[in-house]
Amino acid sequence: MKKITFTLLITLVSLNKIHSQNTTEILISTGLAVLSFVAFNSDKKAIAKEISQFRSKEYIIDCIIGPSNSKEIRFETESLASDDSAGLISVAFNCNVVEKKGLLLAFFGNNRDTNGTISKAYDFRYIPLLETQKLLKRIDDVKGKHKKYMKSENDVNNVYIEHENIKFILYRDGGDKIRVLWNGFEVIWERTAFDRTKRRLDKWFK
Repeated sequence: MKKITFTLLITLVSLNKIHSQNTTEILISTGLAVLSFVAFNSDKKAIAKEISQFRSKEYIIDCIIGPSNSKEIRFETESLASDDSAGLISVAFNCNVVEKKGLLLAFFGNNRDTNGTISKAYDFRYIPLLETQKLLKRIDDVKGKHKKYMKSENDVNNVYIEHENIKFILYRDGGDKIRVLWNGFEVIWERTAFDRTKRRLDKWFK
């Protein structure tokens, strides 16, 4: 019995050591199309750059383009915008070979799982171009339609819309704000970053 207890103790210590080592890594990938976690003390700007310039391309080839097999596949990406908190990063994407193009939204920040545990993570949500253009226009139209209502009570009056499984809450708090909820994330899409995404996306795909 003592031998079994001692063996279990060693195993638990070893697992705890591995977990402690993993939580200090800057990027920890947990697989395709699922959350990837980052250390709580990591630099936001450095991670945002890593996500927009490198991790986004990894996601595109793994989850959108798929295996190249013997082919040589050309594709283009362009980082469009990131807000001050780096909570929502937008990347334009085009691949003529697989006939797919559109917007890649990278959500980055605190994420709450089904057990209520909060961790810092990132994940990607791809939206085809025509759907993206309709969505961005709809958000603009809704802001214009309900401008007086939202302006009359800052951070009190809200307008809620959806696009598939993405929820948008529009309101004002020292300016136009869009709170975006998806896959355990709750981030703010700042007006500057939203406008820049819309403008640069249209220009890039002309």
